[in-house]
Amino acid sequence: MISIKLYDSETDKVNYYEQRKINFGKIKKILDFNKDIEEKSARLRILEDKLTNGVVLTKSEEKEFVNLSGENEVYMLEPMIDIVVDLFNNPNVTKEAIYNGLDLQDGVKTLRNIMSDAMGGANKDNSKK
Repeated sequence: MISIKLYDSETDKVNYYEQRKINFGKIKKILDFNKDIEEKSARLRILEDKLTNGVVLTKSEEKEFVNLSGENEVYMLEPMIDIVVDLFNNPNVTKEAIYNGLDLQDGVKTLRNIMSDAMGGANKDNSKK
């Protein structure tokens, strides 16, 4: 089960949404997202190791290093929100509702927790068989 609380500025209320059943097929989007993050992190570590060891990067490696160094939670925010919206499959849980309804301090953490909970739910369902 996943859940999210979203503030609605029009009504000045916090609305609670939950999704009790998540189709196993949705796990692929989360796995692809996690794989993408891991691959980029690994490539960045390789390039950082080269620099630390005094290896001169090629022009393409320099460009890749700059691009990967600039990618952070902000870059991954849009795909995370897309996945969360898809997981809830609720007309009230939209990109706009998430952008406007999550608190700045814990918004990314909330999205990560939802994705983690969805994965845990899939693993629990799968282990029951």
